[in-house]
Amino acid sequence: MGEAIARLLYYDSLKLRAWSFMGRFDGRAGFGLGDARAYLSALVDITILEQNVDYVTALAEALEHAEALYRSRGYAGVVDDYRLTYKRWLELDRSKLATDKYLSVIPQLGAKEDKVEGELTVISLFTGAYGLDLGFELAGFRVAVALDISEESYMNLRANRPKIPFLLGDIKGFSTADILKEAGLRPGEVDIITGGPPCQPFSPAGKRQSLKDPRAAPLMDFIRVVREARPKVFVMEEVPGILSARVRHVPIRERGKRPLTPDEEPGSAWRVVLEELGKTGYRVAWKVLNAADYGTPQVRERVIIIGVRPDLKRLPAFPEPTHSKEPAVLFGVLRPWLTIAEALVGIRDHAGFTPLPPKYARYIGYVPPGGNWRQIPDELKSEAMNAAYHASGGRMGFYRRLTWFEPSPTLVTSPTMKATMMIHPWEDRPLSVREYLRLQGFPDDWRVVVSVQSAYRLFGEAVPVPLARAIAGAIRDRILTNPP
Repeated sequence: MGEAIARLLYYDSLKLRAWSFMGRFDGRAGFGLGDARAYLSALVDITILEQNVDYVTALAEALEHAEALYRSRGYAGVVDDYRLTYKRWLELDRSKLATDKYLSVIPQLGAKEDKVEGELTVISLFTGAYGLDLGFELAGFRVAVALDISEESYMNLRANRPKIPFLLGDIKGFSTADILKEAGLRPGEVDIITGGPPCQPFSPAGKRQSLKDPRAAPLMDFIRVVREARPKVFVMEEVPGILSARVRHVPIRERGKRPLTPDEEPGSAWRVVLEELGKTGYRVAWKVLNAADYGTPQVRERVIIIGVRPDLKRLPAFPEPTHSKEPAVLFGVLRPWLTIAEALVGIRDHAGFTPLPPKYARYIGYVPPGGNWRQIPDELKSEAMNAAYHASGGRMGFYRRLTWFEPSPTLVTSPTMKATMMIHPWEDRPLSVREYLRLQGFPDDWRVVVSVQSAYRLFGEAVPVPLARAIAGAIRDRILTNPP
């Protein structure tokens, strides 16, 4: 046990050193944070294959080299060495890089469920992949009924929780009495109602429409069930884009050319959401939580809204972080963020993946771990990017290959698309379904019974289980089981 803890602490210290080194290049023009990440990753790959050492040893040696070079020659020295390192990396036989051989020394996250039996009840609305509710389940709650319009959601829960009643269909087709009857509960008896009402009108991409749009109706149905079922607490999650969305969309060509109405102001949609939630009479609070701060190996922000029934005489309670990116955490009570290496080591059954289209696969071989389209040789960039080459913005998802020593970026629903790639650090393929599950915190024995593309969408949109469990624990300990 002592050796395992020492190995864990040593890897934690290397992570922090790697992040500190890359941070020196954050915001620099020409050779920035992403380039430093790719440089360090390429050094690691070279060290592994040329010296036949494990990943942790290679990372330590790569850091020693990069840090010493930066101290002696500064920014220009690192840039020059990157060019030489990249050429060496391209010449490697990277097919020899195998996770089971070189990553076996990494502490492994994959585990079976640690289910806690409890009688605190949950009604799950907009169940999706069951990530939010699985977190509550692992914190000692019992899901009394689930509801979703998606066949994939139904199939997923049937395969993993066959005893939980499931209402399949549009929420507007079910009365609150129907939902409570299926759960075996009466108004006021429910401990928690959970859900993430679909928020297409609030998405930062595409056409944003009014809250009166039919796609916004699920929010009002969520509120309707809360009002009528009178749970002790409700928990609602949304994407951060909702915070700046407008009630009424304003075409870009009109912005700055005329005064905006209140409904056209950025954030007006969020103000309406809070007003509607406030009409329930519950004490409502919200916070943006990053799943990485709660033991998820993925940087993923979600807006969490908690409402508490006023007779409980308790305020909404949010969890305290358990992890951080800050260097000082090594000497405190917080652990450094968990990384992709810790999440993906030891996977045996990948549950499938969608191969890269040939037109993209030919370019991804030029991208080291942690890199993206910027590492593709200049003479090929325009051809690889097509029209996007002249677009504005960082385009960080284009030809993106992940790196072992950082958390994953937010998972996407289409990891093979040019603009949203999630490519394995060592293999020229997107992440597999099982790798998605690991990065979302689902247990290894969670069954996958839907198609690969459906699984990417279902689990890619899920609330990370460790984040959900932290939220559930805070509500359990500070609201429901600690009477005034």
